[in-house]
Amino acid sequence: MKNPNAQVRSALDELVLRAQKPSRYVGRELGAVQKDLAAAAVRFALAFPDTYEVGMSNLGFRLLYALLNDRPEIACERVFLPWPDMEGMLRERGLPLFTLESRAPVAGFDVLGITLQFELSYTSALAVLDLAGIPLLARDRGDAHPLVVGGGPCAYNPEPVAEFFDCFAVGEGEDVALEIADAVRESGFRRGGATRAELLERLARIPGVYVPSFFAPRYDPATRALVAIEPLRAGYEKVERRVMPDLNALPTSAYVRPLVPFMQTIHDRLPIEIQRGCTRGCRFCQVGMITRPTRQRDPKQVLALAETGLQASGYEEVGLLSLSSGDYACLNPLLDDFLARWEGEKIGMSLPSLRTETMSGALAERIARIRKTGFTLAPEAATERMRAVINKGNREEDLLRAVESIFANGWSLLKLYFMIGLPEERDEDVVAIAELAKRALGAARRALPKGQGSAAIHLAASTFVPKPFTPFQWEPMIGPEETRRRQALVSAALGGRHGAIQFKPHDSRQSSIEGALALGDRRAGAAVLAAYRSGQRLDGWTEWFEEARWIEAFAACEREHGVGIEWFAHRRRRLDEVLPWDRIDCGVSKPYLQKQLAAARNLAELEDCVTAPCSVCGACDYEVVKNRVYEAKDYVPEPPPPPRPPEPAQRTRVRVRYAKLERLVALSHLETMHALLRAIRRARLRVAYSQGYHPKPRVSFGPALAVGVESTCEHLDLDLVGSADPEDVARRLGGELPEGLRVLGAEVVEAGAPSISEAMRAIHYRAEFAPELWDEATLAERVAAFQGSERAVVTRMAPPKSRGRNRSQKVAGSGRREIDLKQIVTHLALEGPALVAFSLRADPSGSAKPAEVLAAIFGNDGPPRGVKVLKEGVSFARTTRAGSQEQPRAPRYLDA
Repeated sequence: MKNPNAQVRSALDELVLRAQKPSRYVGRELGAVQKDLAAAAVRFALAFPDTYEVGMSNLGFRLLYALLNDRPEIACERVFLPWPDMEGMLRERGLPLFTLESRAPVAGFDVLGITLQFELSYTSALAVLDLAGIPLLARDRGDAHPLVVGGGPCAYNPEPVAEFFDCFAVGEGEDVALEIADAVRESGFRRGGATRAELLERLARIPGVYVPSFFAPRYDPATRALVAIEPLRAGYEKVERRVMPDLNALPTSAYVRPLVPFMQTIHDRLPIEIQRGCTRGCRFCQVGMITRPTRQRDPKQVLALAETGLQASGYEEVGLLSLSSGDYACLNPLLDDFLARWEGEKIGMSLPSLRTETMSGALAERIARIRKTGFTLAPEAATERMRAVINKGNREEDLLRAVESIFANGWSLLKLYFMIGLPEERDEDVVAIAELAKRALGAARRALPKGQGSAAIHLAASTFVPKPFTPFQWEPMIGPEETRRRQALVSAALGGRHGAIQFKPHDSRQSSIEGALALGDRRAGAAVLAAYRSGQRLDGWTEWFEEARWIEAFAACEREHGVGIEWFAHRRRRLDEVLPWDRIDCGVSKPYLQKQLAAARNLAELEDCVTAPCSVCGACDYEVVKNRVYEAKDYVPEPPPPPRPPEPAQRTRVRVRYAKLERLVALSHLETMHALLRAIRRARLRVAYSQGYHPKPRVSFGPALAVGVESTCEHLDLDLVGSADPEDVARRLGGELPEGLRVLGAEVVEAGAPSISEAMRAIHYRAEFAPELWDEATLAERVAAFQGSERAVVTRMAPPKSRGRNRSQKVAGSGRREIDLKQIVTHLALEGPALVAFSLRADPSGSAKPAEVLAAIFGNDGPPRGVKVLKEGVSFARTTRAGSQEQPRAPRYLDA
């Protein structure tokens, strides 16, 4: 009798290979942790309700994954929302959503933690629950279902999704995630111990845990206003956010054992948090309020984490992350030490968030030595009046000085981000965005050295969305029509063709939905549920966002509850109004926020409490929770590294043969290349680099292996500095490869020898057919038919291309090529009851794909099902080099 779990995994293997991007579902990355689920005391599924490449770019998600798996009794596995093609296949086959590590059903875990990074992910969170087979509404779940926990920034107003979650972790998750896991373990939940109701009672005693079912909202039937959120448990009236007071005390296992994705993620680098929290006091910024106070990481620990993480990961770039990297007081001396240590190793560095007033010529010069792609600044407002309204804390001269510094150091492209629709904004403030962009372009052209191209500015203007726990939480947001009118003012002020200034308005359709969900109460959940049931998910992707469905969903909400988008997003709230998030304590007090709202209307600015007196916002206790800053004057530079020895002129070319097996057959050729290049970095092989502005490692690969095909004969050539022992190269590289890649041998080849592709003459495959689908007689008949034919022509069409911004619409490519397989297939034979061997001619003029051969010989209007293909050998042009380790030539290889 077949193992049902094995059957499910086999079915998933098949679906993964049919997906648009199979590597989203592979797992098995370097740093991934897979434990015995049956032996784990707590099984924790950590979900990001978006695609893999988005979720794996989130630092908090990575940190929690490492933190939970540091505990031996907890097995934490990752879950991501499949792309619609994969979702459709799962539903069609009746397969549940699975975790990445063990491909186990999500519903079999004890805890499902879903991070909510922004409001437009709410329908995607419901999709995760639905695909997992977990009831959408918390009240419909029994004791056999996982505990569903929400977290992330949106947990500060959990009410719009309160009915879908059992509880929320409010604030920073490092401690509370472990405490929730401990409570589940100690209660015996899902193991014959506590019921779901009893577990929730236990969880409510954990600081920072909000249980929605323990609070009852009450509305005025006449005005429809929320008049109370009544606590249903004595002593459980307010939930205080959790905060980690000292970054230096946080676990660092995410850097000792970093996760290194195979596919290109949105932010493909080693992320290091240098500062958490911001006390600048921008009045529109929610994250600047809820993450207070400012807590900086010791610069020496930053360097140590970079050293550890780079060696363990093989990344080529480090991202120094914070809400405002320029506010990190030791940034310049830290960069000096970074440059001294890694500039010679071709390691890049990025500072994703810089303010105009902290951008100096010295900082620009340092960054230019490491990385010179596009540069981004966010002035947010274009007039002094509006900058005072939002308390941005910079001036126009700061921006122009920053522009001069950036372009003087060799950049030719700058991205500027502004907002429209801010409180107190007038039309002249909107027009000023275009005028300021023109002045910035003028400064850029004057500063850019001659001969370094032409200056360009990409201008973006998003629509302001009021968020909870900000001074502007009582303010209305402008609607889509008004957004488009103000965007048109910017376009008109730029003049017809914008020339060197490219203006990209924000999609106005999404902003109102985001605002309604950000400010909504529990009634807004009806709209979320209706939108999901109408087909919405992945709303952060423009190709999947459908405004009409959301409008109808909120209309249905209004029919049911009397409130809709206008009520939630586009009205001004009274200062004494009960707010949906009033039972959450973010640290910053409501009176402070009201005081700052009055200051905005009076154009009064407030200084950063790191450098000015305390503003008594309420976030600090002044003993444990307080600003923690490292001053540049106290920074002790690292000892200078020893001088790098001169690079010898000698070069050694080593050809490595490796296998690509099991799940990793789902990787594309490019993804395999990236995995190998990072393994080469981890192995500390001294690879030679090309010359020029962007040096590249001199590593060349053989022809691309088709996705879905296993291989024991892939090859790459390494140009190494100095002499090299091929056995040592094989040992060091093999020790750094992820599961599924394996070094099989290495040998030195002459520098002038033909490349892998030029030397290749034939490729040899074995195709293993599923016995339940193919009998020996049928296979023999197909082989004989091909051998007896004079010609076997297949037509290869160019792949379809995306139509504009809508990736879901494809247009046919124009390329068309006919291939006669009788000229390509040099050997074809049945070698067992379900085993076919075939060889394909391969030389610089080209070859055929194994899928094309199998479809032509064994397919019926498409590739045959139930076939596993192994590339088992390669024939190279004969050489007379000594010590060659060429594979033995089996009889069928002689057909090449």
